[in-house]
This record gives sequence, structure tokens and C-alpha cells, in this order.
Amino acid sequence: MAFNIQSSPDQTNNPSVVVIGGITLPNDVVIYINGEKVLVMDKILDGVSIIERVSREPYEIEFECVIREKNADGSLNSDLTQYIFPQKALEQIWQKAWLPDSVQNVQSTYLNGLGIQQVVIRGITPMTFRGSKNIGLRIKAWENVLGQTLIIS
Repeated sequence: MAFNIQSSPDQTNNPSVVVIGGITLPNDVVIYINGEKVLVMDKILDGVSIIERVSREPYEIEFECVIREKNADGSLNSDLTQYIFPQKALEQIWQKAWLPDSVQNVQSTYLNGLGIQQVVIRGITPMTFRGSKNIGLRIKAWENVLGQTLIIS
């Protein structure tokens, strides 16, 4: 089934661009969204089940990417690669996204189109790879449903 939506072209329409708290994640980011509904059900005696109430839990969102950084001058390392350890990029992610105890704004064609404008980061996992200077990064977050988050500092 194909959708034919007539609209003006959106030059920023790129689901691979994700900005969290001012940090742009690499374009190879993979986004997992887990949505659940809460159902309250009753069963009529010897009869059918009746759904009394349906509500939606905030989405669990997981971002997975690899942080890479090339030599500034483009030169090759002794291992014939251009990549260096991305310490500065990792520090920026830590300072701007992980350490703040606040709701983070999210800019993403994909997420914003689903109504997700803000997240609360609940976990971060940087991973080294044997023999590589790249850092794998996993960020776990909850969707911020307006009016349901109370941050006290």
C-alpha cells in the first residue's frame, strides 16, 4: 500500500538526523521505540471480556550509534586508519545530554512526527570495541508526556 501525500518538500526530512539536548547523534543511529497500552478488563460471569479503560504508557526509546572522529588534518595513523579516539565527542554527550537532570528536547523528523518532542534520559552505555578507536553508544530514554514529569532540583 503506497501513500500519496501532497505537500511541499521538507529539506530537513531525514529520519537519520537526531538531536538530543543540542547534541547531534551520528547519521547511523538506530532508533527503537517500545510503546505499550494499559488495559483494564473485566469478565462478565460466564461471558465475554470487556475492556473498561485504555491508556498509553510513555514510549521507551533507545538510540544506538557509533561515535567516530577523524584526524583533523586527514592524515593516516600507524594502523592506516583516519580515526582517533572520540574523547571530545564523548565528553560533550556526557555534559549536555547525560549529566543534566532535566527533560531534553529532541529534534527528529521521525520522532517529532510521532509526537515525541522531549525525552528523559534514563540510561547511557558507551562501549569500546577491541582494536577500534570508535565508541558504540546506547542511550535509553522515556518519552516526556507533557504534564507527567516533575523534575525537582
